[in-house]
Amino acid sequence: MSDAPDTLPARLTHLSRAYAERPAVIFHDRTLTFAEFDGRARALTAGLASLGVSKGTRVGLLMPNRPDWLGCAFAIWRLGAILVPINTLFRAPELACALDHADVTVLIAVSRFLNHDYRAMLLDLCPELHHSAAPLRSAALPCLRHVVFQGDEPPPAATPWSTLCAHDAGDVTVWNAAAAARVVPTDDAAIFFTSGSTATPKGVVHTHRSMLHAADNVGDRLGLTADDRTWGYLPFFFNGGLVGVALATLSRGAAVLLQEAFDAEQTLRLMERHRCTTIFAWPHQAEALVQHPTFDRGKLAIHKGVGANTNWAPRLFPANHQAVGTWGMTETGPLASSTRFDDPLEERAGAHGRPMPGLEFRIVAPDTGDPLPAEREGELTVRGSSVMRTYYKVPPSECFDRDGFFHTGDCARIDAAGLLHFIGRIKDVIKTAGVNVAAAEVEAVLMAHAGIKVAHVVAVAHPTRGENVAAFVVPRDPGVTEADVLEHCRAQLAAYKVPRHVFFVSERELPTLGSGKVDRQALRALANQKTR
Repeated sequence: MSDAPDTLPARLTHLSRAYAERPAVIFHDRTLTFAEFDGRARALTAGLASLGVSKGTRVGLLMPNRPDWLGCAFAIWRLGAILVPINTLFRAPELACALDHADVTVLIAVSRFLNHDYRAMLLDLCPELHHSAAPLRSAALPCLRHVVFQGDEPPPAATPWSTLCAHDAGDVTVWNAAAAARVVPTDDAAIFFTSGSTATPKGVVHTHRSMLHAADNVGDRLGLTADDRTWGYLPFFFNGGLVGVALATLSRGAAVLLQEAFDAEQTLRLMERHRCTTIFAWPHQAEALVQHPTFDRGKLAIHKGVGANTNWAPRLFPANHQAVGTWGMTETGPLASSTRFDDPLEERAGAHGRPMPGLEFRIVAPDTGDPLPAEREGELTVRGSSVMRTYYKVPPSECFDRDGFFHTGDCARIDAAGLLHFIGRIKDVIKTAGVNVAAAEVEAVLMAHAGIKVAHVVAVAHPTRGENVAAFVVPRDPGVTEADVLEHCRAQLAAYKVPRHVFFVSERELPTLGSGKVDRQALRALANQKTR
């Protein structure tokens, strides 16, 4: 859609006119057309404006995948505000860090989801919510002025969801349009949190232009049309879920089939009932689908999506599928490289594709940064239209090299045909079930345990999750147990960051380099040996 508007609110206005009566969002047994979805977003725009949200306001969104998530996102963008998606798996320390670092002024949150009690969590972080008046004046979170709660028992100083929804968009149509007209493509649109390779999660800043370019690239490479239905389980707090799934699908006039929590049997029923054509799945989810007793490929319409170069693709997709191989990360949009749906199968199944339109790759020597020729392995660097603007509160000069390339920390090569082949990670990041986990973050939590003297975290291979988190622990207290360590981690970290393996060792059992530093490569080899 190269001729489509390149701000997010303008894009939705365009879609609501071009595909007015076509389905946009399917959730449970309810379908919203593009016109209905746009109307819902406009009403939420009026509600957010009543809380003082305007251009540049940072609005946090803590909610599972549901139509209201997307409606709030477009309402935020229509006002020129900045969306801050919050990971629903965050524990209290992670939530506090995200809200504080991103300077969130308004937070929209569900009270509870699965086993997470966000109401209790937020009352603990911000006891001022117990008071009877807003705006908030929190010492711990000084930027936070309003919390909107969707669910039961909103605290006294919170705004009930019903109040946010009580505004009539028709009463502010002219003003609504005027606010959206002030939004320009280079405005910041979202701050996504990613572990990167540091102990503190980084805020990845994307603009309206970078997100829409990324979405259009995904739609083109996957061959999406208005007749497609995309399974939208990949959480929207990830760039891959919001941009790669939702925006890419909607921008083609197609519909997103939402599911809040993964359940293989329920997913298969939804896909069959709604004739879902397109899938983005993490490896462990794809394996769960194809191994489920009710899986019957003949009953499914799935033939598009990502994962053509995985070992589960031949079991999930039909022989004549159009799935593609991809590579990307939050900083790059997310997908920076992909084969195309009409490429030969051997290319789609054997590589990670070519750079997306508007992007440029360079393979460099990790130690010097010098460019390397084709077929040489080195660090993958990227620049172009869908790459982030910067890390929040970090000067762009510290995020990119002097030529404007972002250094991904991934080892890769580009063959003579221009196809990317991902090799592994140079930086110390663990990729488990499709999500990055910074070893430094887990190590910092482990070292905060009074009974732990030293902790080192590495990746260990797993057949379906790709990698799991493994921890080598030198105990300070000989009585500390694995259960103690895991309980401590579960209280501080999202579930996917909690070590799946804990190995107690003495300091002299830790392999070291000549410099005296711990040899992480040897630790990874030892972890894989212990888990065979």
